[in-house]
Amino acid sequence: MSKRAVVAAAASNTHSTSSVVMAVGHLLENIEPDLTALVKRGTRVLVKVNMGCSGARDPSLRLTTHPAVVEAIVNYLLDCGAVVSFGDDVARAGKYCDHIYRSTGMSEVAKRTGATLLDFVSVGAREVGSGLVYPRKYLITNAYFDAEIVINAANSRCGPPVVGMSGAIKNMFGCVVGLRKQAIHNIFGADPPRFGRAIADIHRVIPADLSFLDLTSVAEFSGISSVRPVRLLLASADPVALDTVAARAIGYEDLPIWPTYYGGKIGLGCNSMEQIDIRGLGWEAFPKVRLAHPPKQPPAKHALYDRLSRAINCTILRPRPTIEARTCTGCGDCYRRCPVKCIERSLHDVYVIDHHSCVDCGCCMRVCETAAAHAVYFGLAKAVRGMMKAAKRPPEPQGKPARLDSW
Repeated sequence: MSKRAVVAAAASNTHSTSSVVMAVGHLLENIEPDLTALVKRGTRVLVKVNMGCSGARDPSLRLTTHPAVVEAIVNYLLDCGAVVSFGDDVARAGKYCDHIYRSTGMSEVAKRTGATLLDFVSVGAREVGSGLVYPRKYLITNAYFDAEIVINAANSRCGPPVVGMSGAIKNMFGCVVGLRKQAIHNIFGADPPRFGRAIADIHRVIPADLSFLDLTSVAEFSGISSVRPVRLLLASADPVALDTVAARAIGYEDLPIWPTYYGGKIGLGCNSMEQIDIRGLGWEAFPKVRLAHPPKQPPAKHALYDRLSRAINCTILRPRPTIEARTCTGCGDCYRRCPVKCIERSLHDVYVIDHHSCVDCGCCMRVCETAAAHAVYFGLAKAVRGMMKAAKRPPEPQGKPARLDSW
């Protein structure tokens, strides 16, 4: 008989410090394995948080990991003697990350706890193989590989069109750096099942040792204007079981949550409520809510030609970063920001990209204030784009050209 998955649950009425500390402590009393079995004195621990999208980073909007939850987790890790860092990919902010840290409350967490707040780009990144035909590789922050234990501090959000519910599995997507994350959206964003499969595959490649999921309050599909109390915190070493229980808690159990579905298919964990033990509270008596469902959409028909076109345009025929010598000021921002160190200063005091080493993360373009770093088409991609443009060009007019005064 297979071992049952264990999900720890705790009531969490508010994000007040006392309430969250008590709830997280209750979770740690009920999880398997015990935190002290994972973390010893001197263990390097990374806490992967979610710092959200531009313009929606206030914790009260519930689109980011709440700082009270992060602080409670960090303090329990510090009590075990861990060396703790925490962070997310904030490459879209370019070189100005401080306002994101302030608006999400993470800078205050770092100040109060002494844990190191990391920008996932500045510590570098490396490529790792995927389990999919495309993309063949993911660009993953070195913060993940430098840690001995990874804690996934996820926030639950309902209704993102391509996943249905954002939970523990989806949160590890943030370890993919820069525009390589956007490329996955571009390839699969119009195809929720395949996007969900990619999200599950990323978690398979870079699994977390323990995941927390905050459902104290949850943003519904309608976005930042609608936040509903669910009053629940969850934790588990099984991210699939965690998201499965979360979906049941908010009335999403009958919706296609593709990361959870494919997570079960590829062996990330258990997506059957009958095989999950929920510990820490009386699950049957706990009051569930039923959050608004995303609007139903007719099943999209994705022709093979359309899928291949998206994949080819985002891989073989993709534009690549380059640095225009005429407008490069030699400030070095791109050099300092590049996570794989493929940018060097030339003899003419401008910077150049080694395209054999470039991983197309786009971080150089985000920090360049003169737009000297920008995307262009090279080689085959340039030739094919040129042929396509020529094929669309209207035919040349026949006969004598019209006189100007006849226009």
